[in-house]
Amino acid sequence: MREIAFGALFSLVVALTAFLTAAWPVPGRPVASYFPPETPASQIFLAISHAGGRLLEAGGDPSLIISLGTGPGYVAALYRAGAWFVVDASFARLCLAESGLAYR
Repeated sequence: MREIAFGALFSLVVALTAFLTAAWPVPGRPVASYFPPETPASQIFLAISHAGGRLLEAGGDPSLIISLGTGPGYVAALYRAGAWFVVDASFARLCLAESGLAYR
């Protein structure tokens, strides 16, 4: 029984590590950031601007924004501004395309 529990836990750790590696934002490349659903779009745009970024794309859901930051601390600034999750935009687009939610 311990072997099964160890195998399940090990598989979970490997899968989580692979996900985080693939989704990790790369400095100088666009990022997808997800803000709380109740956050107004104007506040999200202001947060991106104050973090040193510029808006590239906004979809049907205003909580999911694709933006580009120039500074190395851009991702950390987005988290400080209230973003729940920030990932590499190319990874986020792959996830959206697979689910049929991709917007153009």
